[in-house]
Amino acid sequence: MGQSDSLPVKINADGTDELELRGYRVHRGRCALACVALVLTFGLLLVLLVWRKDIKMWMFYKECSLQDASKILVKDTFGVFYEEDAAEERCGPILQPKTRFFVNKKVKYVWDTHTLQFNRLKFYDENVEFDSFHENPGGLGLQEVNERQQKYGANFIRITVLPVYRLILKEISNPFYLFQFYTIVVWMAQSYYDYSSLVLATTMIAVGSSVYETRKHMLSLKKKVQVAGSATVVRGGVEKRILTQQLVPGDILCINPLEDKVPFHCDAVLVEGTCSVDESMLTGESYPITKMPIPEDQEIFEYEVHKRHILFNGTQLLQGRPQGNNVYLKAVVIRTGFMTSKGELIRAILFPKPIHFRFYADLIQVAILFLVFGLGGMIYSTYTWIRNGGNTKEIILHSLDIVTFVVPPMLPAALTATTSFAQRRLREKKIFCLSAKHISLSGGVDVACFDKTGTLTETDIDLAGAIPIQEGEFRKPVLQLSTLSETHPLLQATATCHTLIKVNDQLNGYSIDRKMFDATKWNFTDGPAGVNADYGVETPHLVSSPLWNEESSPHPTVEYGLLKRFPFESAIKRMTVIAQRKGNEHYNVFIKGAPEIVAELCNPVTVPANYYHVLKHYTIQGYRVIALAVKTLSPHFTWTHIQQMTRDEVEANPELIGLLIMRNQLKKETIPAIRILHEARIRTVMVTGDNLQTAVTVAKDCDMIDRVQRIIQVEAAIIPASIHGAQHLQVLYNDPLATPEFIAGTMRKMHDVHNGNYCFAMDGPSFELLRIHDPALLDKCIHRGKVFARMAPEHKQHLIEALQKIGRQVAMVGDGCNDCGALRTADAGISLSMADASVAAPFTSQETNISCVAPLICEGRTTLDAAFGTFQFAIGICFIFFVGVLMLYSISTNPSDFQYLIWDFGIAIVPFFTIGNTTPPKYLHPRRPLRHLWAFLPLFSFFTFLAWQTIIMLIGWFYCQSQPWFEPFVFEPGKHPSNPSYEETTLFYLMCIGSIVAAFVFSPSEPYSRSSFSNSKTKEVFVAWVLEATAVVLCVMFITNEGFVYWCNFKTPPHTEYTVVILALGLAGGLFCFCWEKYLIRGWMYHWVWPRINRIRPPRHAYQKIEKELKSKPDWPKLGGKDISNDLERKPSQVEHPSPIVKVAGGFNVDEDQINPLSPGRNNSIRDLVGRSKTTFRTFQGSRRGGYTVNGSKLERDFVHESIPLTVQAVPPIPRSPLPLTSDEDESGDNFPPPPLSLPDEFLSAQSSPVQFLAIRPFDDEEQAVAPPPFDIDVQQRSPLSRGGQGMFQLVDEMHNDEPDSDVQLLAYRITRRPSDLSPSQQRRHLNGHGPHPIE
Repeated sequence: MGQSDSLPVKINADGTDELELRGYRVHRGRCALACVALVLTFGLLLVLLVWRKDIKMWMFYKECSLQDASKILVKDTFGVFYEEDAAEERCGPILQPKTRFFVNKKVKYVWDTHTLQFNRLKFYDENVEFDSFHENPGGLGLQEVNERQQKYGANFIRITVLPVYRLILKEISNPFYLFQFYTIVVWMAQSYYDYSSLVLATTMIAVGSSVYETRKHMLSLKKKVQVAGSATVVRGGVEKRILTQQLVPGDILCINPLEDKVPFHCDAVLVEGTCSVDESMLTGESYPITKMPIPEDQEIFEYEVHKRHILFNGTQLLQGRPQGNNVYLKAVVIRTGFMTSKGELIRAILFPKPIHFRFYADLIQVAILFLVFGLGGMIYSTYTWIRNGGNTKEIILHSLDIVTFVVPPMLPAALTATTSFAQRRLREKKIFCLSAKHISLSGGVDVACFDKTGTLTETDIDLAGAIPIQEGEFRKPVLQLSTLSETHPLLQATATCHTLIKVNDQLNGYSIDRKMFDATKWNFTDGPAGVNADYGVETPHLVSSPLWNEESSPHPTVEYGLLKRFPFESAIKRMTVIAQRKGNEHYNVFIKGAPEIVAELCNPVTVPANYYHVLKHYTIQGYRVIALAVKTLSPHFTWTHIQQMTRDEVEANPELIGLLIMRNQLKKETIPAIRILHEARIRTVMVTGDNLQTAVTVAKDCDMIDRVQRIIQVEAAIIPASIHGAQHLQVLYNDPLATPEFIAGTMRKMHDVHNGNYCFAMDGPSFELLRIHDPALLDKCIHRGKVFARMAPEHKQHLIEALQKIGRQVAMVGDGCNDCGALRTADAGISLSMADASVAAPFTSQETNISCVAPLICEGRTTLDAAFGTFQFAIGICFIFFVGVLMLYSISTNPSDFQYLIWDFGIAIVPFFTIGNTTPPKYLHPRRPLRHLWAFLPLFSFFTFLAWQTIIMLIGWFYCQSQPWFEPFVFEPGKHPSNPSYEETTLFYLMCIGSIVAAFVFSPSEPYSRSSFSNSKTKEVFVAWVLEATAVVLCVMFITNEGFVYWCNFKTPPHTEYTVVILALGLAGGLFCFCWEKYLIRGWMYHWVWPRINRIRPPRHAYQKIEKELKSKPDWPKLGGKDISNDLERKPSQVEHPSPIVKVAGGFNVDEDQINPLSPGRNNSIRDLVGRSKTTFRTFQGSRRGGYTVNGSKLERDFVHESIPLTVQAVPPIPRSPLPLTSDEDESGDNFPPPPLSLPDEFLSAQSSPVQFLAIRPFDDEEQAVAPPPFDIDVQQRSPLSRGGQGMFQLVDEMHNDEPDSDVQLLAYRITRRPSDLSPSQQRRHLNGHGPHPIE
């Protein structure tokens, strides 16, 4: 396929590295014209050509087809242009034509003569079968090696460190530095040598510091990456030792497990032997990974799927077991250099995603706006100097000079220093920043996404118990696996089905494998070298039952040899081990994995009928459930036959033998960190690969999901075409924690409703379907989404991108390699792992918990606030001088060189760095700081400050001219410095005072930064500067020494009273400006006016529009699918149409919340309970965590098997007297112990909210049950529940107080006030699980 000369060609359209290509060849005519343009612009055009590669190509080259091009213009998905050379090489025999290619971002693209376009160089392992890795045991020949070295290049990750002069040129090509050099040249031409020299020295220090940091980082990365070594390979049938740089794809690598302990230098497929490796460099996980030899069959090799056979570049060999009596492990090299997994990681560092930070974009735009003001000043300056008779040099230089005031020369250095100070503060908090620009980005974060395992929860998992399965039925649960008989299949499966190894006499492997094996109390040893005589085959590892009585039984009763392992793979969610019991002729297959996956493999007869019901019972309690299965192979199967079986054949039709219940505890820092973020109105989202129900429960446990918030699961599926219609996407909305028994019986008639206080949960497959087929619905789901489970690494990255697309700024926190893509994509990616994989994230925390998130966001807000303050201060003082100098130009005079020196280095320079070195407050404010310079408040603040300072200078100007001793200025063309004047002296006084005032006005303060006087780091410096600047101003104004006055080019007023009046004018104006900024703009306007304007103006961001749309549709989403209330029979006696608005005690009217069923119970009627003042509800449905259901006054088990208790000790009931109402300031929760886990979450939330009862009945009434009119009762008192699930609640009806208490059964209720309606103190206690709360 060809292409038009005028249209770009896209390649990698299906991948993440999509590129747009245009071909160019040299055009002599254009080159000549471009050189002329460079000369005419004195080289300034070269700067534009450095910034814009596309303009450079257009000026020097002519567009042509890619086939004839000598230059390739490459545009990536981020809009960044690259200029690449098209070259030719011969990779085959001498008669074979040369191949055209180019290299972009360390990736090689070769010309395809069939499709007539460039394609990415194919990997050696692409679309090959397993057999191909075993076809050439003698290795490559010399000619093949040379051809592949030419084709794939050296096996070397080359990091090019630019020379110092190129780094300097790259740094000074920044627009601000270019403008700064322009100002220096203009000032030098005006003979401002002292001031220009100091500004030039300051600029060079800033540039040198930036170049030093860049070069230091690149050298560190180069030293870490470029590791040379040697390796043994088979070439031409002979083993030889070569340098690792000479490895090529197809080489047979020989690895001695006893000697080759250095990291691998390439990606290779293991073909002989087994080994365990440390992949922490790539994954961040410290446990060893078992690698298996690739089998000899016709299956197509896939790099991302068959990782269990790949030895990755940079990983470390821990232990190896060669095949048979061989000395070496053997592997076939498949990828080298930047094509390896490590190379891809380094590419991500060298070519990161461009940071689109609105502040810096606005900075350029505002600078352009101010340059327009400068052009206006230039025109005015030209007019005044011509009018007053200035010579040509004066007219030109002063016209060019006025532009230098609109963009402060110190601004780039000050902004760089601001981020450097933030980096230093983060290091003190053990947070390391790879990209300083991300610090400011983190200040705007409004959504924080968290991985679960290892991030929110502990990495280690404890075994809570096991549930055996025999003959297709659940048996009695056991808390200790070791109590099972050593011949029990569940115990044997747990002891054998793992990937543990011994390194230095210590058991290493996945933490979950270690916990499971330790629970069996069996022994683990390495098998003997070669064939084990007891088994007749090689036994890499042996497990045996414990030696309970070594005297009577010196040998274990049961011993298994672990013959072959199929390691766990996330794609299929299971692992398998082939083992043989000592003394048996047959072989056993043990399988362990996700319960739903293992159940599908097993013989349906062995799967209990209530299997999924029991599974959900434990997953919704936050447990991690693992299923185990066993299969006994036929005794006629020999080991040779078994080795030739595929994995699918080995795992076919096993018997399900039990479930292991694992408990993963929350980290102690998780809940406080989540609460801090919620108080700051930062949304928290869980993104995990775990089970959905488990993830939802953990989210509720860590307060990520509020107790009164409804959780709606979004399930998407493709419905294939049928006679009923075409193929379509079906989306269902269900309750992920509901069970049929939960609303069975008397609740058959009640609708499942919500009041808008809901959140979504979905799994990875549903997320992917919505992303592809219904992006609009996906936007709604992620806007309200709280839990995303079963998410693959690419799903996590797509979620971050989707959140950013709707206008969110996202932080991502993770601890493993599967989070790397999301960490790179997020605005603030935080890695909790110090492994090499963490370099993919902008931030790395040494504290392996999420307590680092709030300090990072706080630092980001402080840095952002400091950047705003620095910018406003810099522009403010420059525009003060801009206006002042324009006023002086009206009489054709200007400040002297020494005046500029006093102002810049005596007054203005220190605040640039004290403002940027502020420290964050101790708390996160609920409102994010302003992020756009084009926002109304920053512009209003700046222009009003400038207006007041202009008025002050005009008052001083006219006051000076009105004095009886005033002498008009006499202009002498060509004289430098110009004659002193009273106007110049007066304005310089006021400009110096205005600069000091600007430092106070624009200095950061609460709520995003500490004020300069309370900042522990710069308080002394700031106070010293205030004293020094005040002394400078007073000296300038009141010293009358002739030498000093001459040097400053002042014309001192004859009366000191005049100077005092000018000082008072400046101070009064400064005080007014400070009060204007602090109390009007930052106080009243920011905290009162602006929030109300935001409420009434139309939504700007996509997520705001989505929220408005959702609020306009209170009946969406419709709960359906497996919504059991739709499948159950309805009875006329129950409430069918609950009122949409309920009356709440205390005067609140809010939308209704969900109706909650509490017991299926008996059909008893209701006495007249509405008028009773106190009603004690004693019995209700057991919690999802407790496993009980009420049937009348009798507690029954929810399931036919016994539940594993969540707590060992019972909580005895404690009688309590009614508690007095507490004040809102009372923070003590000692009288309100946290409720036991057997309480339903929805009912617990009612302790801090009025509840509306929809169905109640007395215990002793046998009449027909009816539903009373809904009435409101406030919870005022509760007592602890007993372990049996009963509790006492004192409920008060304020309408009547003469009715006695009555014992009733609560069937259903509706919460009528959310925690958001409570006072701050009540909300905090609600989050802490305490109660009750008084009604305000």
